[in-house]
Amino acid sequence: MKTSKRWCSPVRIMVLLVVVAWAGPAAAQPRIAVLFVGHGEPAVCEEGDVPRTFPDGTPFGPHATTLGVPEASQYTEWAAAYEEIATAMTYVWTDLNGNEIPHEIEISPAGDVPPFFTWDAFHASVHGYYEAFDNYSPHNDALTEHVDSLQIDVPGASIKTYLGFLDAVPRIPDVMWDITRGDEYDQLVVVPILLASSTHTQEVESMIHETAHLTGDMDVVMCEPFFEVPYVRELLKDAVVAMAAHVRETVPTDVPDSDIGVVLASHGTPYVPPFPEFGYQEGEIFSNLLLTETLFHDEIAAELPWASHTGRMNYAAPSLEDGLAALEAEGVPHVMVIPSAFPTAAMHTMWDVADAVVGRAVLPEEGVVIHTRPSGTKVYYSAQGYADFETGRREFRAGLRFVAKIGVIEALERQANAAP
Repeated sequence: MKTSKRWCSPVRIMVLLVVVAWAGPAAAQPRIAVLFVGHGEPAVCEEGDVPRTFPDGTPFGPHATTLGVPEASQYTEWAAAYEEIATAMTYVWTDLNGNEIPHEIEISPAGDVPPFFTWDAFHASVHGYYEAFDNYSPHNDALTEHVDSLQIDVPGASIKTYLGFLDAVPRIPDVMWDITRGDEYDQLVVVPILLASSTHTQEVESMIHETAHLTGDMDVVMCEPFFEVPYVRELLKDAVVAMAAHVRETVPTDVPDSDIGVVLASHGTPYVPPFPEFGYQEGEIFSNLLLTETLFHDEIAAELPWASHTGRMNYAAPSLEDGLAALEAEGVPHVMVIPSAFPTAAMHTMWDVADAVVGRAVLPEEGVVIHTRPSGTKVYYSAQGYADFETGRREFRAGLRFVAKIGVIEALERQANAAP
Protein backbone atom coordinates (compact mmCIF):
# COMPACT_ATOMS: atom_id res chain seq x y z
CA MET A 1 0.00 0.00 0.00
CA LYS A 2 1.35 3.39 -0.99
CA THR A 3 0.17 6.47 0.87
CA SER A 4 0.57 10.17 0.22
CA LYS A 5 -0.37 13.40 2.00
CA ARG A 6 1.12 15.76 -0.59
CA TRP A 7 -1.14 18.54 -1.83
CA CYS A 8 -1.14 19.56 -5.48
CA SER A 9 -0.28 23.17 -6.31
CA PRO A 10 -3.08 25.19 -7.99
CA VAL A 11 -1.14 25.28 -11.28
CA ARG A 12 -0.63 21.53 -11.34
CA ILE A 13 -4.30 21.01 -10.51
CA MET A 14 -5.36 23.17 -13.46
CA VAL A 15 -2.93 21.44 -15.83
CA LEU A 16 -4.12 18.01 -14.76
CA LEU A 17 -7.78 18.95 -15.17
CA VAL A 18 -7.12 20.18 -18.69
CA VAL A 19 -5.17 17.04 -19.58
CA VAL A 20 -7.82 14.63 -18.28
CA ALA A 21 -10.61 16.69 -19.84
CA TRP A 22 -8.99 16.33 -23.28
CA ALA A 23 -8.00 12.70 -22.84
CA GLY A 24 -11.14 11.60 -24.66
CA PRO A 25 -13.45 8.65 -24.03
CA ALA A 26 -10.96 6.07 -25.27
CA ALA A 27 -8.84 6.29 -22.12
CA ALA A 28 -9.99 3.96 -19.31
CA GLN A 29 -11.03 6.02 -16.31
CA PRO A 30 -9.33 5.18 -13.00
CA ARG A 31 -11.81 3.82 -10.46
CA ILE A 32 -11.44 5.70 -7.19
CA ALA A 33 -13.14 5.02 -3.85
CA VAL A 34 -13.52 8.04 -1.57
CA LEU A 35 -13.80 7.07 2.09
CA PHE A 36 -15.14 9.79 4.40
CA VAL A 37 -14.36 9.12 8.06
CA GLY A 38 -16.50 10.67 10.77
CA HIS A 39 -16.06 10.50 14.52
CA GLY A 40 -19.27 8.56 15.11
CA GLU A 41 -21.06 7.50 18.28
CA PRO A 42 -23.73 4.87 18.96
CA ALA A 43 -27.13 6.09 17.75
CA VAL A 44 -28.76 4.55 20.84
CA CYS A 45 -26.95 3.71 24.04
CA GLU A 46 -27.53 -0.04 23.85
CA GLU A 47 -25.56 -0.25 20.59
CA GLY A 48 -22.44 0.66 22.54
CA ASP A 49 -22.83 -2.44 24.70
CA VAL A 50 -22.99 -4.93 21.80
CA PRO A 51 -19.79 -7.00 21.30
CA ARG A 52 -18.43 -6.41 17.79
CA THR A 53 -16.38 -8.25 15.21
CA PHE A 54 -14.95 -7.12 11.91
CA PRO A 55 -16.20 -8.65 8.63
CA ASP A 56 -13.36 -11.20 8.59
CA GLY A 57 -14.41 -12.41 12.05
CA THR A 58 -11.62 -10.61 13.92
CA PRO A 59 -12.89 -9.40 17.31
CA PHE A 60 -13.15 -5.68 17.98
CA GLY A 61 -10.93 -5.44 21.04
CA PRO A 62 -10.16 -6.29 23.72
CA HIS A 63 -10.27 -2.76 25.11
CA ALA A 64 -9.48 -1.37 28.56
CA THR A 65 -8.24 -4.68 29.93
CA THR A 66 -6.09 -2.89 32.53
CA LEU A 67 -8.95 -0.61 33.55
CA GLY A 68 -11.22 -3.19 35.12
CA VAL A 69 -13.67 -3.65 32.24
CA PRO A 70 -15.35 -7.07 32.47
CA GLU A 71 -14.20 -9.42 29.71
CA ALA A 72 -17.66 -9.61 28.17
CA SER A 73 -17.64 -5.82 27.66
CA GLN A 74 -14.08 -5.48 26.36
CA TYR A 75 -15.21 -5.91 22.75
CA THR A 76 -17.77 -3.09 22.75
CA GLU A 77 -17.82 0.52 21.58
CA TRP A 78 -18.18 1.84 25.12
CA ALA A 79 -15.10 -0.06 26.31
CA ALA A 80 -13.13 1.51 23.43
CA ALA A 81 -14.45 4.96 24.34
CA TYR A 82 -13.58 4.39 28.00
CA GLU A 83 -10.03 3.42 27.08
CA GLU A 84 -9.66 6.47 24.82
CA ILE A 85 -10.83 8.91 27.50
CA ALA A 86 -8.71 7.23 30.16
CA THR A 87 -5.70 7.64 27.87
CA ALA A 88 -6.52 11.35 27.59
CA MET A 89 -6.68 11.63 31.36
CA THR A 90 -3.16 10.27 31.72
CA TYR A 91 -2.01 13.23 29.64
CA VAL A 92 -3.81 15.62 31.99
CA TRP A 93 -2.34 14.17 35.19
CA THR A 94 0.79 12.70 33.50
CA ASP A 95 2.17 10.91 36.57
CA LEU A 96 -0.67 10.87 39.08
CA ASN A 97 0.80 8.12 41.22
CA GLY A 98 4.25 9.76 41.38
CA ASN A 99 6.30 6.75 40.32
CA GLU A 100 8.05 8.73 37.55
CA ILE A 101 6.42 6.61 34.81
CA PRO A 102 4.11 8.90 32.79
CA HIS A 103 0.88 7.96 31.05
CA GLU A 104 0.16 4.60 32.72
CA ILE A 105 -3.28 3.45 31.58
CA GLU A 106 -4.42 1.95 34.87
CA ILE A 107 -6.51 3.25 37.74
CA SER A 108 -4.45 5.05 40.41
CA PRO A 109 -2.51 4.05 42.49
CA ALA A 110 -1.48 1.39 39.97
CA GLY A 111 -1.51 3.92 37.13
CA ASP A 112 -2.27 7.53 36.22
CA VAL A 113 -6.04 7.31 35.58
CA PRO A 114 -7.77 9.09 38.50
CA PRO A 115 -9.60 6.76 40.90
CA PHE A 116 -12.99 8.36 40.25
CA PHE A 117 -12.90 7.28 36.61
CA THR A 118 -13.91 3.66 36.97
CA TRP A 119 -15.64 1.58 34.29
CA ASP A 120 -18.83 1.36 36.36
CA ALA A 121 -18.96 5.14 36.84
CA PHE A 122 -18.23 5.84 33.17
CA HIS A 123 -20.75 3.27 31.94
CA ALA A 124 -23.48 4.57 34.23
CA SER A 125 -22.82 8.18 33.24
CA VAL A 126 -23.03 7.41 29.50
CA HIS A 127 -26.37 5.65 30.00
CA GLY A 128 -27.55 8.63 32.05
CA TYR A 129 -26.58 11.08 29.30
CA TYR A 130 -28.39 9.11 26.62
CA GLU A 131 -31.47 8.82 28.82
CA ALA A 132 -31.40 12.61 29.28
CA PHE A 133 -31.56 13.24 25.54
CA ASP A 134 -34.17 10.56 24.80
CA ASN A 135 -31.64 7.82 23.98
CA TYR A 136 -30.87 8.96 20.46
CA SER A 137 -27.87 10.67 18.93
CA PRO A 138 -28.48 11.96 15.38
CA HIS A 139 -24.74 12.32 14.69
CA ASN A 140 -24.25 9.21 12.53
CA ASP A 141 -27.50 9.69 10.63
CA ALA A 142 -26.67 13.35 9.94
CA LEU A 143 -23.19 12.55 8.59
CA THR A 144 -24.68 9.78 6.45
CA GLU A 145 -27.14 12.25 4.98
CA HIS A 146 -24.36 14.76 4.26
CA VAL A 147 -22.12 12.21 2.53
CA ASP A 148 -24.99 10.64 0.58
CA SER A 149 -25.86 14.09 -0.80
CA LEU A 150 -22.42 14.63 -2.34
CA GLN A 151 -21.73 14.40 -6.04
CA ILE A 152 -17.95 14.17 -6.52
CA ASP A 153 -17.19 14.86 -10.17
CA VAL A 154 -13.60 15.06 -11.42
CA PRO A 155 -12.93 14.65 -15.16
CA GLY A 156 -11.09 11.44 -15.90
CA ALA A 157 -12.16 9.51 -12.81
CA SER A 158 -14.97 7.14 -11.86
CA ILE A 159 -15.76 7.90 -8.21
CA LYS A 160 -17.88 6.24 -5.52
CA THR A 161 -18.19 7.49 -1.94
CA TYR A 162 -18.26 5.56 1.35
CA LEU A 163 -18.60 6.55 5.02
CA GLY A 164 -16.97 4.92 8.05
CA PHE A 165 -16.65 5.94 11.70
CA LEU A 166 -13.95 5.98 14.34
CA ASP A 167 -16.29 5.27 17.26
CA ALA A 168 -19.32 3.61 15.67
CA VAL A 169 -20.36 0.99 13.14
CA PRO A 170 -19.37 0.67 10.34
CA ARG A 171 -15.77 1.27 11.40
CA ILE A 172 -12.91 1.84 8.98
CA PRO A 173 -11.91 -1.86 8.72
CA ASP A 174 -15.56 -2.76 8.02
CA VAL A 175 -15.75 -0.32 5.12
CA MET A 176 -12.29 -1.21 3.82
CA TRP A 177 -13.41 -4.83 3.58
CA ASP A 178 -16.44 -3.67 1.60
CA ILE A 179 -14.35 -1.45 -0.70
CA THR A 180 -11.69 -4.01 -1.50
CA ARG A 181 -13.49 -7.36 -1.65
CA GLY A 182 -14.62 -6.92 -5.28
CA ASP A 183 -11.25 -5.66 -6.59
CA GLU A 184 -13.23 -2.79 -8.11
CA TYR A 185 -11.00 0.22 -7.40
CA ASP A 186 -7.56 1.36 -8.50
CA GLN A 187 -7.09 4.00 -5.82
CA LEU A 188 -8.43 5.06 -2.43
CA VAL A 189 -8.87 8.62 -1.14
CA VAL A 190 -9.46 9.00 2.62
CA VAL A 191 -11.18 12.19 3.82
CA PRO A 192 -11.23 12.61 7.63
CA ILE A 193 -14.24 14.65 8.76
CA LEU A 194 -12.04 16.09 11.48
CA LEU A 195 -10.78 19.56 12.30
CA ALA A 196 -7.07 19.24 13.05
CA SER A 197 -4.09 16.93 13.17
CA SER A 198 -4.73 15.03 16.37
CA THR A 199 -5.08 11.67 18.02
CA HIS A 200 -8.14 11.08 15.84
CA THR A 201 -6.27 11.67 12.59
CA GLN A 202 -3.57 9.33 13.91
CA GLU A 203 -6.30 6.74 14.54
CA VAL A 204 -7.53 7.09 10.96
CA GLU A 205 -4.05 6.60 9.51
CA SER A 206 -3.38 3.66 11.82
CA MET A 207 -6.58 1.90 10.81
CA ILE A 208 -5.81 2.41 7.12
CA HIS A 209 -2.35 0.90 7.62
CA GLU A 210 -3.84 -1.96 9.63
CA THR A 211 -5.97 -2.85 6.60
CA ALA A 212 -2.99 -2.96 4.22
CA HIS A 213 -3.59 -6.68 3.76
CA LEU A 214 -6.87 -5.70 2.07
CA THR A 215 -5.61 -2.80 -0.05
CA GLY A 216 -2.45 -4.53 -1.33
CA ASP A 217 -0.71 -2.28 -3.87
CA MET A 218 -3.62 0.16 -4.12
CA ASP A 219 -2.49 3.79 -3.90
CA VAL A 220 -3.96 5.53 -0.84
CA VAL A 221 -4.18 9.32 -0.57
CA MET A 222 -4.71 10.65 2.96
CA CYS A 223 -6.35 14.08 2.86
CA GLU A 224 -5.70 16.82 5.39
CA PRO A 225 -8.20 17.65 8.17
CA PHE A 226 -10.42 20.67 7.64
CA PHE A 227 -8.47 23.36 9.48
CA GLU A 228 -5.37 22.54 7.42
CA VAL A 229 -7.22 23.53 4.23
CA PRO A 230 -7.70 27.34 4.15
CA TYR A 231 -10.70 27.31 1.81
CA VAL A 232 -12.53 24.75 3.96
CA ARG A 233 -11.70 26.65 7.16
CA GLU A 234 -13.24 29.73 5.53
CA LEU A 235 -16.40 27.77 4.70
CA LEU A 236 -16.71 26.50 8.27
CA LYS A 237 -16.15 30.00 9.63
CA ASP A 238 -19.07 31.23 7.53
CA ALA A 239 -21.17 28.34 8.85
CA VAL A 240 -20.46 29.24 12.50
CA VAL A 241 -21.11 32.94 11.87
CA ALA A 242 -24.42 32.06 10.19
CA MET A 243 -25.42 29.96 13.20
CA ALA A 244 -24.65 32.87 15.52
CA ALA A 245 -26.83 35.13 13.39
CA HIS A 246 -29.64 32.59 13.66
CA VAL A 247 -29.39 32.42 17.46
CA ARG A 248 -29.27 36.24 17.57
CA GLU A 249 -32.84 36.28 16.24
CA THR A 250 -33.96 34.87 19.61
CA VAL A 251 -32.41 37.78 21.53
CA PRO A 252 -34.89 40.70 21.81
CA THR A 253 -34.48 43.03 18.84
CA ASP A 254 -34.08 46.10 21.07
CA VAL A 255 -30.93 44.67 22.71
CA PRO A 256 -27.87 46.46 21.29
CA ASP A 257 -24.85 44.52 20.07
CA SER A 258 -22.82 45.90 22.97
CA ASP A 259 -25.06 43.95 25.37
CA ILE A 260 -24.50 40.62 23.60
CA GLY A 261 -21.57 38.24 23.94
CA VAL A 262 -20.63 34.92 22.37
CA VAL A 263 -18.97 31.87 23.87
CA LEU A 264 -17.46 29.78 21.10
CA ALA A 265 -17.80 26.23 22.39
CA SER A 266 -14.99 23.95 21.27
CA HIS A 267 -13.71 20.54 22.24
CA GLY A 268 -10.34 21.06 23.86
CA THR A 269 -7.64 18.44 24.30
CA PRO A 270 -4.83 17.65 26.73
CA TYR A 271 -2.30 16.75 24.06
CA VAL A 272 0.50 18.89 22.68
CA PRO A 273 1.91 19.61 19.23
CA PRO A 274 4.69 17.18 18.20
CA PHE A 275 7.58 19.51 18.99
CA PRO A 276 10.00 19.27 21.96
CA GLU A 277 9.38 22.90 22.95
CA PHE A 278 5.78 21.91 23.79
CA GLY A 279 6.88 18.98 25.95
CA TYR A 280 6.40 16.35 23.27
CA GLN A 281 8.57 13.24 23.40
CA GLU A 282 9.14 10.86 20.50
CA GLY A 283 6.51 8.13 20.41
CA GLU A 284 3.79 10.04 22.26
CA ILE A 285 0.42 10.85 20.80
CA PHE A 286 -0.15 14.50 19.94
CA SER A 287 -2.73 17.04 18.84
CA ASN A 288 -2.68 20.45 17.18
CA LEU A 289 -6.32 21.04 18.10
CA LEU A 290 -5.79 23.76 20.73
CA LEU A 291 -3.72 25.90 18.38
CA THR A 292 -6.05 25.51 15.41
CA GLU A 293 -9.15 26.12 17.54
CA THR A 294 -7.64 29.33 18.89
CA LEU A 295 -6.72 30.61 15.43
CA PHE A 296 -10.14 29.64 14.12
CA HIS A 297 -11.85 31.52 16.93
CA ASP A 298 -9.79 34.61 16.16
CA GLU A 299 -11.02 34.44 12.56
CA ILE A 300 -14.64 34.02 13.68
CA ALA A 301 -14.36 36.87 16.20
CA ALA A 302 -13.26 39.22 13.42
CA GLU A 303 -16.60 38.55 11.67
CA LEU A 304 -18.84 39.00 14.72
CA PRO A 305 -20.29 42.32 15.97
CA TRP A 306 -20.30 40.97 19.54
CA ALA A 307 -17.61 40.34 22.15
CA SER A 308 -16.52 36.69 22.13
CA HIS A 309 -14.66 34.27 24.37
CA THR A 310 -13.55 30.67 23.98
CA GLY A 311 -15.04 27.92 26.14
CA ARG A 312 -13.68 24.39 25.93
CA MET A 313 -15.59 21.25 26.72
CA ASN A 314 -12.87 18.92 27.98
CA TYR A 315 -9.39 18.76 29.43
CA ALA A 316 -8.17 22.26 28.57
CA ALA A 317 -8.72 25.86 29.66
CA PRO A 318 -10.64 28.04 29.43
CA SER A 319 -13.68 25.92 30.24
CA LEU A 320 -17.18 26.73 29.04
CA GLU A 321 -17.96 27.96 32.55
CA ASP A 322 -14.88 30.23 32.36
CA GLY A 323 -16.08 31.69 29.06
CA LEU A 324 -19.50 32.48 30.52
CA ALA A 325 -17.98 33.93 33.68
CA ALA A 326 -15.66 36.19 31.67
CA LEU A 327 -18.59 37.76 29.82
CA GLU A 328 -20.59 38.09 33.04
CA ALA A 329 -17.61 39.89 34.61
CA GLU A 330 -17.65 42.28 31.66
CA GLY A 331 -21.30 43.05 32.42
CA VAL A 332 -22.70 41.43 29.26
CA PRO A 333 -26.37 40.58 29.99
CA HIS A 334 -27.05 38.32 26.97
CA VAL A 335 -24.69 35.47 26.00
CA MET A 336 -25.05 33.18 23.01
CA VAL A 337 -23.19 29.85 23.18
CA ILE A 338 -22.26 28.76 19.66
CA PRO A 339 -20.55 25.39 18.99
CA SER A 340 -17.57 25.97 16.70
CA ALA A 341 -16.22 22.39 16.63
CA PHE A 342 -19.38 20.33 16.16
CA PRO A 343 -21.06 20.13 12.74
CA THR A 344 -23.98 17.98 13.92
CA ALA A 345 -26.10 17.52 16.99
CA ALA A 346 -24.46 14.81 19.09
CA MET A 347 -23.73 13.85 22.69
CA HIS A 348 -21.26 16.74 22.89
CA THR A 349 -23.87 19.36 21.94
CA MET A 350 -26.88 17.72 23.59
CA TRP A 351 -25.17 16.95 26.89
CA ASP A 352 -21.53 18.03 27.42
CA VAL A 353 -21.92 21.63 26.24
CA ALA A 354 -25.61 21.88 27.14
CA ASP A 355 -25.16 20.80 30.76
CA ALA A 356 -22.25 23.19 31.24
CA VAL A 357 -24.13 26.25 29.95
CA VAL A 358 -27.82 25.66 30.79
CA GLY A 359 -27.60 22.93 33.43
CA ARG A 360 -29.43 20.15 31.59
CA ALA A 361 -29.60 18.16 28.37
CA VAL A 362 -30.96 20.02 25.33
CA LEU A 363 -32.59 18.35 22.35
CA PRO A 364 -32.16 19.74 18.79
CA GLU A 365 -35.93 19.99 18.34
CA GLU A 366 -36.13 22.45 21.26
CA GLY A 367 -34.58 25.11 19.05
CA VAL A 368 -32.88 27.93 20.94
CA VAL A 369 -33.19 27.45 24.70
CA ILE A 370 -33.02 30.51 26.98
CA HIS A 371 -31.55 30.02 30.46
CA THR A 372 -31.22 32.70 33.15
CA ARG A 373 -28.15 32.40 35.36
CA PRO A 374 -28.15 33.47 39.06
CA SER A 375 -26.46 36.73 38.00
CA GLY A 376 -29.40 37.54 35.72
CA THR A 377 -27.38 36.93 32.55
CA LYS A 378 -29.47 35.21 29.90
CA VAL A 379 -27.84 32.34 27.99
CA TYR A 380 -29.07 31.36 24.51
CA TYR A 381 -28.18 27.89 23.31
CA SER A 382 -29.12 25.41 20.58
CA ALA A 383 -27.98 21.76 20.60
CA GLN A 384 -27.80 21.76 16.82
CA GLY A 385 -24.43 21.82 15.08
CA TYR A 386 -23.46 24.48 12.58
CA ALA A 387 -24.12 22.09 9.66
CA ASP A 388 -27.69 21.48 10.89
CA PHE A 389 -28.67 24.94 9.65
CA GLU A 390 -29.34 25.78 5.99
CA THR A 391 -26.27 27.96 5.41
CA GLY A 392 -23.99 25.71 7.45
CA ARG A 393 -25.28 22.61 5.67
CA ARG A 394 -24.35 24.12 2.32
CA GLU A 395 -20.92 25.26 3.50
CA PHE A 396 -20.14 21.96 5.25
CA ARG A 397 -21.03 19.91 2.20
CA ALA A 398 -19.01 22.24 -0.02
CA GLY A 399 -16.03 21.62 2.26
CA LEU A 400 -16.45 17.84 2.10
CA ARG A 401 -16.73 18.00 -1.68
CA PHE A 402 -13.68 20.25 -2.02
CA VAL A 403 -11.37 18.07 0.07
CA ALA A 404 -12.54 14.94 -1.74
CA LYS A 405 -11.93 16.51 -5.16
CA ILE A 406 -8.43 17.58 -4.21
CA GLY A 407 -7.73 14.07 -2.98
CA VAL A 408 -8.99 12.59 -6.25
CA ILE A 409 -6.89 15.03 -8.27
CA GLU A 410 -3.82 14.03 -6.29
CA ALA A 411 -4.64 10.36 -6.93
CA LEU A 412 -4.89 11.07 -10.67
CA GLU A 413 -1.60 12.96 -10.64
CA ARG A 414 0.11 10.10 -8.84
CA GLN A 415 -1.16 7.69 -11.48
CA ALA A 416 -0.06 10.02 -14.29
CA ASN A 417 3.41 10.36 -12.79
CA ALA A 418 3.67 6.58 -12.43
CA ALA A 419 2.78 5.94 -16.09
CA PRO A 420 5.74 4.93 -18.31
